[in-house]
Amino acid sequence: MTVSDSTYRTLKRLQLATGVVPIGLFLLLHLLTNGQAIEGPGAFNGAVARIWRIPHLPLLETLAIVLPLLAHIGIGLAVATAGQAAEDTRGFPAPWMQPAQRATGLFLVVYVVFHVWSTRLSPARLGGATDLFLIMAKQLAQPGWMMFQMMGVIAAAVHFGSGLVACAGPWGLALGTRGTRVASRAGVALAIAISLVGVNALLAFLHPSLRWLAPSR
Repeated sequence: MTVSDSTYRTLKRLQLATGVVPIGLFLLLHLLTNGQAIEGPGAFNGAVARIWRIPHLPLLETLAIVLPLLAHIGIGLAVATAGQAAEDTRGFPAPWMQPAQRATGLFLVVYVVFHVWSTRLSPARLGGATDLFLIMAKQLAQPGWMMFQMMGVIAAAVHFGSGLVACAGPWGLALGTRGTRVASRAGVALAIAISLVGVNALLAFLHPSLRWLAPSR
């Protein structure tokens, strides 16, 4: 796709803005909710029930999550296919971050579809089942599905961590050599932290003994 340099820069800024603000915030909130599984079924189902009681939830989800996500995907595809994309590494302090950002982004498109289908649109959920902890536990008991979910959590962590750091370039922030090094390490640390919490929450659905981050009683 051929676009002007100014249009390309605008698309990059919009892509990062939609990814960091609404989607990034949702990722952290979603991680916080799933993390309640570490406390057990009661805590997790309670957290989910509180979300379901939010007024006008479908409308809020559409405006704050679905539309920004679709915009992020669409803009991301436009940016990736633009002629400037091949040589644009602005904002990525480490050379591996840009290919990692694109690879995880493509994988997450597939993952999000399956994740929504297996939770909000699962046959059990549509059939009236309200124990989401039990639904998740049954699904994650399948090794292949557990592996897929772990890959999704790690991909989301890497995508968000590297994307947050990458905001510097398109928004005109000159980090300098030391700032670039610090930003790179911060992105890696954030990705690792989100991965550990997310994977631990998945394991918590299977058995309490697998919750290695469970609080002491």
